[in-house]
Amino acid sequence: MHRTDHAATILLCFLSPLFACAQGAAINMDGLFDDWNGTLTTWIDANAPSSGVDLISMQVTNDQDHLFIKFELGSETDLLDDLTPHGIRLYIDGDNNASTGLSVQSGYGAELQIRFDTRTVTEYFGTSSNVSWSTLDLVPLPTVTSTVFEIAMARNARPDGTNLLLTSPTIKLLFRETDGGDAMPDVGSVLSYTFDDVFQATTTILPLTRTVQEAVRVTAWNVLGDGITAPALQGPYQRILSALAPDIIGFSECVSSSASQIKTRLDSWVPIGGNGWQVSKDDFDMVIASRWPIETTWTHLNRQFAALIDLPTTFATDLLFTAAHLNCCTADAARQAQLDAYVQFVQDARSPGGLITLPTGTPMVYAGDLNSVGWAQQLVTLTTGDIQDNTTYGPDGPMDWDGSVLGRAPCRQNEARMAYTWRNDNSAYPSGMLDHLFYTDAVADLVGSFALRTASMSGSTLLASGLEVDDSSLASDHLPITADLALPMAGMSLVVRALLDGPFVPGDGLMHDSLRTRGLIPTMEPYTALGFERAGSSGEIIASTQLTESGPDAIVDWLLVELRSASDPTVIIATQAGLVQRDGDVVAADGSAALQFPMSPAPCPVAVRHRNHLGVMTAVPIAPISGTLTVDFTDPLTALQGTEAEVTSNGTMRLWAGNALRDGALRYAGQDNDRDRVLTRIGGVIPTNVVDGYLQEDLNCDGSVKYSGAGNDRDLILFGIGGTVPTNTRSEQLP
Repeated sequence: MHRTDHAATILLCFLSPLFACAQGAAINMDGLFDDWNGTLTTWIDANAPSSGVDLISMQVTNDQDHLFIKFELGSETDLLDDLTPHGIRLYIDGDNNASTGLSVQSGYGAELQIRFDTRTVTEYFGTSSNVSWSTLDLVPLPTVTSTVFEIAMARNARPDGTNLLLTSPTIKLLFRETDGGDAMPDVGSVLSYTFDDVFQATTTILPLTRTVQEAVRVTAWNVLGDGITAPALQGPYQRILSALAPDIIGFSECVSSSASQIKTRLDSWVPIGGNGWQVSKDDFDMVIASRWPIETTWTHLNRQFAALIDLPTTFATDLLFTAAHLNCCTADAARQAQLDAYVQFVQDARSPGGLITLPTGTPMVYAGDLNSVGWAQQLVTLTTGDIQDNTTYGPDGPMDWDGSVLGRAPCRQNEARMAYTWRNDNSAYPSGMLDHLFYTDAVADLVGSFALRTASMSGSTLLASGLEVDDSSLASDHLPITADLALPMAGMSLVVRALLDGPFVPGDGLMHDSLRTRGLIPTMEPYTALGFERAGSSGEIIASTQLTESGPDAIVDWLLVELRSASDPTVIIATQAGLVQRDGDVVAADGSAALQFPMSPAPCPVAVRHRNHLGVMTAVPIAPISGTLTVDFTDPLTALQGTEAEVTSNGTMRLWAGNALRDGALRYAGQDNDRDRVLTRIGGVIPTNVVDGYLQEDLNCDGSVKYSGAGNDRDLILFGIGGTVPTNTRSEQLP
């Protein structure tokens, strides 16, 4: 086992009386480790034992509420069970006093021992006793086998109900693996950690309401022993489901609840009109509810229930949704067989014939209580298609249409940096991430996802959402998980006209096409490389015949067209790079007269952007007519976002030229001005120099950058800010 030689250096830091190695961090407890970095307090173990599990390294950090520990092992281990035998224990000297608590190793007097294989927590405040995980609010992740784990523990924990565990600003930590005798740190060394109380973490609140109204919202929820139909729990269930307002729901543990009972409740709690909710139940405990018709269901999969949802005609395809409630606890073989069978089902669905045939590109979602403990291979099988029993279930195969793995929706709690989805303070197991939602990300975009836990929500959010603080804990020991997915939409044509002021020739009423005649227009759209946000397709390639066209239909330059969300115009839901002709018509890269978007023919704001002109957007959503949306940015009657969003003269409107710096503002003087960019491009010394090419500073799009003389680019900036006061500025009117 490879080891580094700097453990002694780290030890000196830990033993220093002026210990300054601690650094707080906002750790997301999700079992992914991407928020741990090398700047945090780190210990690397120097010894490799001859037997047992090798302790490799650990890191420690904190925020104002939690102590966080990450540790690495030398072999794949089931931390919370004996699936892989080990004797890993964590000791915490919470008062930094070796003479109190359990004398476990020289320099340590531990007030707490956590024995992971037996899930035993023992406190040593005078007389020792075993206590519950819940007294520590302890969360270890992942819950499946791994070589790396992270732990969160409440800093205000009182393991015996009376004594505070972490009473000193500096504590000591020790890992031991009793089967092989490894320790971290080894005998003779001490790992001290001083809390960073300057650092105060904030938590990004995940909104309960959709940020993209066109997205399909999917929820999965284990309702714990028919809780959804229990008379005493109707309030919590109604409030939670009303707040979530899902489109498709997968319920589990509905053993005694009928489909009609659940439909009655949903029609009352989340009314949708018409015939109400479509609800179907398998032959055991799973129920699928949908706002839209359920075309077909498949019940042959053990503890997995699949349904084809007939999405509205605004979508390009239907949706295959599978609700899951895999076997619990030590039933690794059963869970593996269940997921092997699901992979076989997907391979059948992706190819003609057999039990099920889906049109290419049909989105698939798999969600529910997967009881993801034990071997991590089960989740690997689900996401990659790696069947373990090929004799029974056939060959492996990709799970997504493009041959890739399934995407996973991260379901962090909406107002806490915790991703556990199951909690039972009376259980022998600590909180765990047992519920998951996977989807075919080649044909669906994840807009947002979260787990709803009302106990960690602020009073203002609870009030605004119509929720009560105990709702999620009363309803079930599992949290509902929710994901918003942008699915392929039925096509929409977009006809756009726009004029660029830089190349506009007033006497002609047209733009010139100097970039085309000089052979400077790139064959691939430039906006992705320039850092413009793209949604959907990118990398459009111009058809060669486009560049041979002359007259009013000759190509002037590339233009980026954006569709924005009707509910939140700051959100870009689709983009396409088109080509603007001399007369202002914007055509597709392949020469089509209209841009084609795989979107719903629903009203939306439309924006156009150019690499060195200020972008512009319609003031209101524009409604398509017969599947075609038409926007004329040259027409003064077209209402635009903001004020003076375009140049207006001679009865036409044109995009403001001059954004050489591409920062959304025109500046002639002062810091970060556009004029200096033009001067720098020509060399910065001789103002009469000229530089040719397809360049950002070529504001009139004639293929040359000029600072002075006829047809120079500098004058366009001065015109854009008003032409008289050089310190004036003009801002892009995009939200």
